[in-house]
Amino acid sequence: MRTLYVLIGAQGAGKTAWAERHRQRLDAVVLASDDVRNDMVAQGRGDPRDGDQVFAEVERRLRRLLATGQNVILDATHWQRRYRRYALDAARDYGYRTVAVWFDLPLEVIQARNAGRGDTAWGSRAEDSEFVARVHAGLEPPGADEFDEVWRILHGGEA
Repeated sequence: MRTLYVLIGAQGAGKTAWAERHRQRLDAVVLASDDVRNDMVAQGRGDPRDGDQVFAEVERRLRRLLATGQNVILDATHWQRRYRRYALDAARDYGYRTVAVWFDLPLEVIQARNAGRGDTAWGSRAEDSEFVARVHAGLEPPGADEFDEVWRILHGGEA
């Protein structure tokens, strides 16, 4: 069955690396909010810090991909239920099964990974450590009432 994999976790949790590592096995295309942000910067349009602008474009691209019948890995923090709703609504509109891939890692691991980033591009640069800590603390775990399946990634583990 066609599947939308929604990645959930703080910045530095390993979502993008996981998506790249599993895309072939899952026969899926990756759609990352950081790529949308980088496209906005490269094209000089919009504000890549404006979540409403970014996720309007993410949703547009997601719906376009779902309409083709491809499996999709959606790479963004999705740290609160309200930030996942657009993806779940789109998946249901197109008859997709939904899988949450929840990165439940200790804050120390995430902060160490984040601190090791040195690029300036979205997704490769270090984020403010206090912001990452707030996202980690406020992350709402995905539930069976939202998703068809929930895969939980623990430090050193795989789904």
